[in-house]
Amino acid sequence: MSTNHKPLSKKQLEETLIQYRHHFHEYLELANREFKTTETIKAILTKWGIKLLPTNLKTGVFAEIGTSDGPTVALRADIDALPIQEESGVPFSSKVPGVMHACGHDTHIVSLLGGAYLLKQLEASLPGKVRLLFQLSEEDRERALQLINNGQLKGVNAIIGFHNTPHQPIGHVGLTTGAIDKFKVTLTGVGTHASAPQNGEDPIAALGYEITELQSLISRKLDPFKAAVLSITHLSAGNTWNVIPSNAFFEGTVRTADKNVRQEIKNLFLNC
Repeated sequence: MSTNHKPLSKKQLEETLIQYRHHFHEYLELANREFKTTETIKAILTKWGIKLLPTNLKTGVFAEIGTSDGPTVALRADIDALPIQEESGVPFSSKVPGVMHACGHDTHIVSLLGGAYLLKQLEASLPGKVRLLFQLSEEDRERALQLINNGQLKGVNAIIGFHNTPHQPIGHVGLTTGAIDKFKVTLTGVGTHASAPQNGEDPIAALGYEITELQSLISRKLDPFKAAVLSITHLSAGNTWNVIPSNAFFEGTVRTADKNVRQEIKNLFLNC
């Protein structure tokens, strides 16, 4: 800990983190645009005497605690918000129209900050190092790959990621293993005027068929004793009312708890 600051009491730290959480909830940014969020996190870590690690990424913060040559464990939290209008009515609601921390990443930020503060006080006794990963753009474009390609996991022996959930009682931690896969599908047809569909190949009709097939993939083609979730979450096709477009797009996610089930669903998906 910086010698210029008296360590915070448990109550003071709690109050500080609540204030930070309210700030991040009010002043938030979308994926890959977390510029002010990044600067705020850096300022807090610097104030606490925590070493920042170099990066050429535009957003995201990476830091490290510890002086020992032992193993390095990384702790990871995401920092971006979602394009959702907040209607919660809480006094610290989002001040950015159309943007909300609906997934709780503001809580993730301060959870990692709180852990960083406490670990910094124990730095001299740590048998290794703790890498802090405030990950950019979790909600879009697989920015975890940028983090990895930027070398932020170099030398890391283990990594712990966490996510809040309202389904767990306060004070409880749930542990699980599994995989999260994202899929994107573009259907290409032949555009035509809506009055003459026979002159084209309608990708919207094909999109509807694909959605129906994929939504029944888990319930009708997978063993009911095998756990998996497939959700289609975003559709896009056309831009006016009287033209059949030439392309249609959809994307979503598959969640599995077993690597064999993961591969089985991938095979079923590709054959749909």
